[in-house]
Amino acid sequence: MNRLTQKAQLSISVNGVEVALKASYRDALLTWEAIEDAEDGLISPLAAACFAIDHMLDIVIEDMSNEDINEALTGISEYLSKYAKTFDGEGSKEKPSLCLHQDSVMLYDAFQSMGINLDEQDIAYPRFMSLLRELPKDSTICRIVYLRQQNNKGKLTKEEKEECRRRGWDIIKMKPRREAKKADDNRSYFDELQDRKREEAGLPPINRE
Repeated sequence: MNRLTQKAQLSISVNGVEVALKASYRDALLTWEAIEDAEDGLISPLAAACFAIDHMLDIVIEDMSNEDINEALTGISEYLSKYAKTFDGEGSKEKPSLCLHQDSVMLYDAFQSMGINLDEQDIAYPRFMSLLRELPKDSTICRIVYLRQQNNKGKLTKEEKEECRRRGWDIIKMKPRREAKKADDNRSYFDELQDRKREEAGLPPINRE
């Protein structure tokens, strides 16, 4: 993607219809967490899809077919991944050195130093991800990221190791992802919800055979 010639993505296609994306970085980051929770088996893929569609699109999910739900989730995931590649770790084989959840306090402080109060200002997701590359080089989070990169490469100097000990290894080391497990399936609950909505609207039930 050439950021100089292309505008930020504003919509995705669902069943041939362009549906506007909600711009807020908050909705995007919450959706990332839901998708990761599904990958870790904490929630079902369907629950993640429902969460993603509710937070990212202005669609009533109960009225959507299973095919449309899958297409919407794929489009949302591709949108999130496209802009996530603008910061370290995402989309590469290297170990990540930044975690938006684990490092949230330090990131908040770094944005504050740039004159951006995340409590008062909302930022579009593509812009938020771009700003991550513009964080002040003297900020704590940028130093932590550098030390993590050095640690991942096994190139920490004696002085850097001492600095890490002073700062605390809990900050330098990335927290591991949770162990994956099989999530409970909530397909029957969603099917019942769809059928109830269709019955209230005077529509026949969906043939799922």
